Amino acid sequence: MSVETRRIALDRRVCVVREGRIDIRPERGAILGPLLGLSLSVALFVAVAMFSNDLPVGALAAMLLPGLVLGPFSAMAFVHSVLGAYVIIDGRKQSATFQQGVLGLGLGTVELAPFWKIDRLEVQDLQLGEVTPKGPPPPLDLRAWDIVLVKTSGKQHSIGQVVAANAPALLDEGFGRALDAAEAMSALVGKPVVITAAVEERLEEAAAERAEPPAEGVAEGAPGQAAEGPQRA
Repeated sequence: MSVETRRIALDRRVCVVREGRIDIRPERGAILGPLLGLSLSVALFVAVAMFSNDLPVGALAAMLLPGLVLGPFSAMAFVHSVLGAYVIIDGRKQSATFQQGVLGLGLGTVELAPFWKIDRLEVQDLQLGEVTPKGPPPPLDLRAWDIVLVKTSGKQHSIGQVVAANAPALLDEGFGRALDAAEAMSALVGKPVVITAAVEERLEEAAAERAEPPAEGVAEGAPGQAAEGPQRA
């Protein structure tokens, strides 16, 4: 059985890196919503059972119907938050699988990308939605990066995002997490990492240091050779 080696936090997701396999899963906090829904559903069923002799049929139906709807959906969301995954990159199967969300329990395949059909991994700028604020400006200016799988056909699939406040220390940390996840995927898939995001000089230098060629004698395609130098958009 593969052993979990590390977890890389993404935006509302987590990249779980194991030997020969990478899962992009819901973050641990995603379990709270389904648990609340299940609790409400159980409470409604208990209330119907306790007051079945005291309340009119209409009131009992009004209590029962929400529980019948909320219960199954909350149960599916709970299973997905515990066991499901958005993306599975499996070295044994030599493929990256993009899966359904809550309604499919995170198990149904939406897109399958064999390793030989993958051209590269990209770290791109993610454009956050812009709206005209009605009140005072937000206290933080945000930057975001998108980790994208690019197939040989040119089709792109977003794997996960990282959002960070636009402050030097937080930018470095956020970009580092995006690059860590992309490099882990690159090492498993055996394809290069290309940085198309506009990054500051200090981030370029850090990425370039991590992408330095390995010592002589390392086989082609080894993890140390997975990432290419950063490129400006």
